[in-house]
Formats: sequence, structure tokens, C-alpha cells
Amino acid sequence: MIWAFPSRRVSVYSIPAPYRSEPTAEQESPHLRYCQPYQGGVCQRYCFLKRLYFWKRWLLGALPITSLIVTVIVLVLRYSFPPAFCFMYIGGSVEIPNLTYTNDLTDPKSQKFLLQAEAIQNYFAELYESSTLGEYYLKSVVAAFSEGESGLRAYYWNTFWAPQDMVDSLKLTSLGQKEIGSKQAPHAFSSSEEEDFDVITVELFDSTEYDVMLKSGVSFDLYAKPGNNRTLTLMNPKKSFYQWRLRVPSNYVVRLVVTTLHGATPGSCASHQLSAYDFLLPLQNKIITRWCGPGAWTPPVVRLTSSSNVMLLTFSLDQREERNILKAHFQAIPKIMCGGHFISWNGTLSSPYYPSYYPPNIDCSWIIRAPLPGYKLSLKILVIEVQEKSPGSSKCDKDWLEIDGVRYCKAVSESNRNKEYGYSVAVNFHSDELVTHRGFYIEYKAFSHTDYCNPEQLNCGNGKCKHQYKTCKGDDSCGEDSDENDCSYKSCSPYAYKCLNGKCLLKPNPECDGIRDCADGSDEMNCACGRHWFKKNRIVGGEEARSGKWPWQASLQMEAHGHVCGASLISNRWLVSAAHCFLDSDSVRFSVPSGWRAYMGLRAINENSNHVAMRSIKRIVIHPQYDQYVSDYDIALLEMETPVFFSELVQPICLPSTSRVFVYGTVCYVTGWGAIKENSHLAKTLQEARVKIINQSVCNKLYNDLITARMLCAGNLNGGIDACQGDSGGPLACTGKGNRWYLAGIVSWGEGCARRNRPGVYTKVMALYDWIHQNAN
Repeated sequence: MIWAFPSRRVSVYSIPAPYRSEPTAEQESPHLRYCQPYQGGVCQRYCFLKRLYFWKRWLLGALPITSLIVTVIVLVLRYSFPPAFCFMYIGGSVEIPNLTYTNDLTDPKSQKFLLQAEAIQNYFAELYESSTLGEYYLKSVVAAFSEGESGLRAYYWNTFWAPQDMVDSLKLTSLGQKEIGSKQAPHAFSSSEEEDFDVITVELFDSTEYDVMLKSGVSFDLYAKPGNNRTLTLMNPKKSFYQWRLRVPSNYVVRLVVTTLHGATPGSCASHQLSAYDFLLPLQNKIITRWCGPGAWTPPVVRLTSSSNVMLLTFSLDQREERNILKAHFQAIPKIMCGGHFISWNGTLSSPYYPSYYPPNIDCSWIIRAPLPGYKLSLKILVIEVQEKSPGSSKCDKDWLEIDGVRYCKAVSESNRNKEYGYSVAVNFHSDELVTHRGFYIEYKAFSHTDYCNPEQLNCGNGKCKHQYKTCKGDDSCGEDSDENDCSYKSCSPYAYKCLNGKCLLKPNPECDGIRDCADGSDEMNCACGRHWFKKNRIVGGEEARSGKWPWQASLQMEAHGHVCGASLISNRWLVSAAHCFLDSDSVRFSVPSGWRAYMGLRAINENSNHVAMRSIKRIVIHPQYDQYVSDYDIALLEMETPVFFSELVQPICLPSTSRVFVYGTVCYVTGWGAIKENSHLAKTLQEARVKIINQSVCNKLYNDLITARMLCAGNLNGGIDACQGDSGGPLACTGKGNRWYLAGIVSWGEGCARRNRPGVYTKVMALYDWIHQNAN
């Protein structure tokens, strides 16, 4: 289903003081005549205070202080009459098709911003003053601009002083179409014939409190192009209020990644709060999520997604302390269409952008069918985290996952996660405009009660089943002849090593072990790798490496920036590194090969020696399925301009084939010139650290299901030893038989450096072995 984004979204909401327009002395008295109780409303309390202030001023001048009884009687009489007047604020946006967004429209003080805002404000003034709402209208304020879907989008507040019951009138009123002028040029200003209002409860706050908060506040306007990360950092804040207006191109959405947050905790409160809005104005019905305090919370990586190309982040504190810290970054990611039709034996289904928080205001529909008649589908809900139903509601009325007509909006017990359905099943997902979470992740597979073989198994036709991956391995469980004929023409399973002649080997890790297992000897070819010239005699928690101990380690440097990433030498012309090292920033084009130099045989980062080999980079090959938002397929190949000559200080590392297995607990080494502790400077001398391969399922739980089949984890679960910033792209080297070293992983990502229960995550080279060979000749 395609997401629908209305051209104008309007909400009734209270607004901070800078946008307010208090009634004048001349306005105040007449309006007070109509201020009467409105049951249960903030308006009632506000109007009562206005009345009290007005009558107190009058009574002090006309009556003795002792006339308390008379005062009370008069107030009661005045309190029992006409409807309550209150400030009402309509916040919304409107798109102007024939105008384009430019950088100078991010600055509210720029001449272009002021001229364009004035034109739109004048338009609203004309429009309302000529309508039935004219007697209540006070003013309009344009607060921000952004790119629209087909023009310039303006975000505005309209301020009214009107009876409480006018909320419904404001909701139903249409502004129609009208021309709006500009001092630069006339522009057509159009809107839909029917306003799309989002009305929420009017809240009135003490204006003095808002004056203090916003006059001492700081605002930032940031824009991210595709492929760039923009950073938000707040340490030791000096003000009590901060806001960031985040923008990306119109056909993208905003992904905000909060990595560190001290001074706020998850929940709902009035102070110490960090709020993310699906809009450029702080409308209560546009909150994606909110954290608040007091307290300290260091979250796991939290990824929020907007429904359009803007997001507002606000951070307010009632006290400023050194422990208040915010670290985050945001990116432009493509807007996706969710839903579809699938015919498959098995697969997975998830909410949009999972494991990032799903966007607000979406609806998705999927149809899953089994490949053959007679088969049914089994679905297992592995994760479901959505906004729960309203208190007291008997059904899911906010966000929900629906499977075959049954809706889910809360965690599901283990016994109810797995259910069987028919040949076809419908899955729907809905989110409203408020509060999002991680969403859902389900697995599905086809099965048959009459076919005793699972879809993953081969039916021998004689009442026996056999796993597909055991085919062509000398396993004659199907009986005579069966499936072992013409095996040289069949492909090996991922668990078997394939010789050049097409034969498959059952032996684990047969390559380069000194024993000829393939008839053609291909398992012992290409073994001039993974050796160093030393017998066994900072990376975080590591130690300095001896010269020549890791001869495949390379330093990737840019002239103006020095060392940026690590890499591993795999042949005399090719290096392998991490794809994320080559994402462009706002100021640096890391994707351009000519800007890079590779240094090999290096120990000290600035070493100048005849033993050091330097090569320019000719070509950078990024994996076509690389996903920068979840760091999947985080691998890149670098072709050097000229071959490098091997020496005792420069040697290639072995590539592990697809079938190679590094069991959990295997001791490996990670090397590089990265920071020796989190948020520290780079190391001057090559560091090495001893780490262990960690169970995939354990790591997946620690990282909330972020670990894919192209990733592996290594480190120490107690913390203290890990790769860090600057080690990216470098090797995770593990030994095989004969003390030969293999490139098991590429430094990719992790939460912080050397934190407890946050091991390093590496690109799994075995999973990408075929791609490397196809692209590196």
C-alpha cells in the first residue's frame, strides 16, 4: 500500500509564548463577559483566573478589602454566565507547488525567510478576516519551511481568541483557495477544498513558564543528503531548552539514531524530556516517542523513523547538570511501500524499517500463499512491540498486527506465538499518528500433514526423507541409485566444500590443511597466504603489535585526514574493507577512489620507511546489497593502481571458503590503529586484541535481533576488549591448521567500545566468499 501524505495537516494545540498574541486591554474586558464554566476543560481554569484578575483589580479600586462576601457573591454571579473564551492555536502545514526549498529558508532571520513568511501570514490574515472566524482571529506565524512533495511546505500557527465550543467550527471550516503574493514574485497559494484537521485537547500553560523556556532555548536546523550522517551532540548543556529541526529530500524519510542519552528515562512527564515529533512543530498528536526524567538512561541503539521528510527533536530540562548528555545522528533513507504478495515455502515478514521503529500513520497488507495445493502455512510471531490499546478498551484501537482477522497489540505468550493457518493467509499492520515502537517480526513456512517430508527435505519416493544438504555426500539414505547419481553436476550445499571438478567434500575445513582431499588437489591450491614471519614469541584493552606480526593489515588514509579506516590485503592487487568507510559526508567525498592511499607494512601510523608500501586506489567496489541503515553486507573491495610486492612485512591473509566453520569460543585477533578507548584519540602504533567468537543467537539477543546472517560477533561479554573508532574495515583474523590465518571478519559496528554485553560486530567473510571471488578476479 502506498503511504498517503495529505497536503495540509492541521491540529489544535497550545503554543509556546513567542507565537502567542495576548489580547489587548481593549480586547480583554469584552471577552471576559463571555467567560463561563466549561466542564472539565483547561479553558475553565484559565478563564476563571482571567476573571479573578479582572475583578480583583476592579474590586481593589472600588471596595474595601473587608468586603469579601460581596466579592464572592459578585464572582459567583459573573461565573454563571456566557461561554468561555480561550486561546486556541491551529498548527499545520501547507504546500506551495510553484516554490522550491532553498538553504536560506532554514534561517528564520534571513531576508528570504521573512519575505516568504510574511506573504503566507498575510494570506491567512486576509482569509480569516473575511470569514466567519474573523472576529476571533488574532494572527498567524510561519515557524519553519521544508521541501514538500511537489513544492515548498510551510509550517504555521494560527492564533484565535474564541469560545471553547468553536473547536468544532474550526475543525469543519474550509479555507478554500486563494492567491498569495510575495515581494519577490506573485505565487499561487492553493489548498485542498476540504481541510484535514487533526484536533486534540486544547491545553493552556502559564505563559511566563514558556517565556523563560524558549527565550533561553537554542534551535538547530539540519539537512541530510542520502548517504550522509548528520550528528547531534549535546554535552553539559547551558540552556534549558534545545530543539533540532531535521530535514531530508522529499522522497526520503528521516531515520534518527539515538546512541547515548543521560538525564532522561522512558516514560511520560513534564520535565527533563526528549521528544521526537513527526512534524516540524511540537504537536502532541505528532509525537513518535518521548523520554523523560529525572534519572539516567543509556539506551541501546534506538532508531526512529518519520512518515515524511521531516522530524523535530526537542530536549528540555528543569535543571542543567554535567551528566545531561545526548548523542544521536540522523540519515535520509528511501521511503518504502509496505505490503505485497508472496508464494514461498518459508520466509520472514516484518514491520517497515524493522528493527528501527516503524513510522506513524501507515497501513500495510500482505498475502502469503503456500507454493502447492494441499499445503498449509505456519506463522510464528518472534517479536511484537507496538503501541498498546487505550486503557479500558476491549480491542486494539491504536497500532496493531492482524493475522487472519485476529488483531495483536501486546506481547504474545510463548504458547500462542506459533499458529497454523490455511493455504493462504492475510497479514495487516496499522499504526496511527502517535507513538511508535520496534514493530513485529514473524517467520512463516509451508507444511503438509499428508506429506511426511518437510519442505527442506527431499522426498525419496520410497517412504524416506532426506535433508537436501546431504545430497551428493555419499549418503544413500534414499536407497539404491536414488539421489547420488550425477553428483558432479549437482551444486554442493553451503555446508560442503566444492572441489574444482565439482565434487563435494564432507570433511570440515579441508582447504589448506596440508592434506590433498580433492582428486584434483584444488583444496590445497591458493594457500600462499595467512603466514607471518614471526614465531609466537590498542584497540581497546589490547597491546602494541610487533612489526611484521600482522602483514596483511593496511591503513587507508586520505591526505587531509590521515588514517580513516583499516583494510586487509587478500592478493597483490586487492584489499578488502568495510563499505561504511566509503559513505560521503557533508564535506568529504569518501566514495572517490582517487582520494585514498593504502599503506602496508606499517607499524607506527606515520612511519616513513623503505619497508612501507604505499599504493593509490584505482577502484572501490561496494556490495550491491549493502544496507547502511542496518550495516548488512558491510563489505567493500579496493583495487590498487599497481600490484604490491610481498615481503616479510607485506603478506595476504587467507579467505575462508563458504563451508569453513569457526566454532563458538574460537580465539581470534582484531588489529588496527583505532581509538584505545571510547571517544578517545587514534593509536599511534598498531594494536592487537585477543577476542573470542560469540554464539550468534546470544549476540542477537544482546543486540535486539539486529544480527543478520552476514554478521558475526566477537569479543568479551564482560567488556574491556574490543575494536573501536578507526578500526573499521580492519581484520578479525582466526587461525586454521598449520598456524595459517584466515580473514573471519571485517570490523563493522557495535554499541560503544568494549562495553559489557555489547561485543563487536563483524562482517562475516565466509558468507560473502563467492562475491569476493567474482569481483576480485
